[in-house]
Amino acid sequence: MIFNAILLHIETATKVCSVAISKDGQLLAEQETSIRNAHSTVLTTFIDDLLKMTGMNLPAVDAVVVSEGPGSYTGLRIGVASAKGLCMHSINP
Repeated sequence: MIFNAILLHIETATKVCSVAISKDGQLLAEQETSIRNAHSTVLTTFIDDLLKMTGMNLPAVDAVVVSEGPGSYTGLRIGVASAKGLCMHSINP
């Protein structure tokens, strides 16, 4: 277990699209919507909003956690692709 780990949680497998940030197992902030088929349009906005709300930036996040389903294959792809992009973006050259 990583102590004081900052985690970005992404849920896109279900009808609800949600994003949360936690530190050392404590929820710091969350955003969600149950608007149908909105995952691809709100996910990155939610992430940006939460980072701003918590005063963090992407490199401060230790790990990205993505739900694995069961659920919509398209929803899962949106979550995993977004997580992969965020991780690639936050790597320092």
